[in-house]
Amino acid sequence: MISPLTFQTLRHATVLLCVAAVTGCSAIPWIGITTPREASDLTLPLDVYELGPKDRAQVLRVRFTLIKKCMQQFQIDFQGPSTEPVYYPKNAIYLDWLDENWAESYGYAEPPGQAEERSAAMSGIRSYVIQDEQSYVLWGKVKRFRGKAVPRGGCLAKADGILNQGAKGLSKADSEKTFNDEEIAALATGSADLILKDERIKAAERSWSSCMMWAGFVYQTPDDAMGDPQWASTVMDDQIKKPRGTQAEINTATADAKCRLDTNYYGARQASYSDSQNKIIEKHRDRLNTIKLLNQTRLANSAKVLSGEIVVPW
Repeated sequence: MISPLTFQTLRHATVLLCVAAVTGCSAIPWIGITTPREASDLTLPLDVYELGPKDRAQVLRVRFTLIKKCMQQFQIDFQGPSTEPVYYPKNAIYLDWLDENWAESYGYAEPPGQAEERSAAMSGIRSYVIQDEQSYVLWGKVKRFRGKAVPRGGCLAKADGILNQGAKGLSKADSEKTFNDEEIAALATGSADLILKDERIKAAERSWSSCMMWAGFVYQTPDDAMGDPQWASTVMDDQIKKPRGTQAEINTATADAKCRLDTNYYGARQASYSDSQNKIIEKHRDRLNTIKLLNQTRLANSAKVLSGEIVVPW
């Protein structure tokens, strides 16, 4: 009897042989690169300049508490978003991660609530509603509101000024400005066009396509499978609500998730994105180091606010 581990090894080898037969061994240049197999493996070089989910959530909890107290000075009831940690791996978006368990249960659809978590993964900030009158004071759109002077930049800048104080590499004027939660993500996204042209990713897609063909599905790329009009809306039919989680979608997504692992599609993307992000680091090293120090300062100051060491001026 063949053990499950031996069977998996043979299956993996068979897939690679099949891929090599169709595309040629030269089309698998990432063999030897470690295969990311779970969320904790989805690491990229820019990660070291940002806070982890728990630390980021602490900073955001204090930030929005400060904003709420500031807004109360203008008789505005501001609630803000949930500030529980966002654990959705932000690099899953870059690496095109498809969770096997989700695929087996939902196909390409996500479990309830995960779409919002994915949207919040980059900044850690979940969506929330802002009324017009709240925006005047939150962002400092007016100089005075209900007879009181509005802080420069609004209550958001006022709260960030408290968290930013004492940060190395920032002038007093810069420390009083609103913190850009998505600056690093913007730098990373700016190189997307170059990554799409990377031969490693093109080769990975060819190998993935061969693996899917071996499993009985014909698609050129993972995007084609996810965007199959049987379950995905297109610009031509986005008004039509299509059934999700059908057996056909689940079967396709399950095979897709396995092929992404078996052909190391994730490893190819991780290698490409790592090279790209290392170039970004070389180009913007000083600014990234400033952001890293600022994040550390904001975390330390958030703890001081919670302990009462930093007294809020309202």
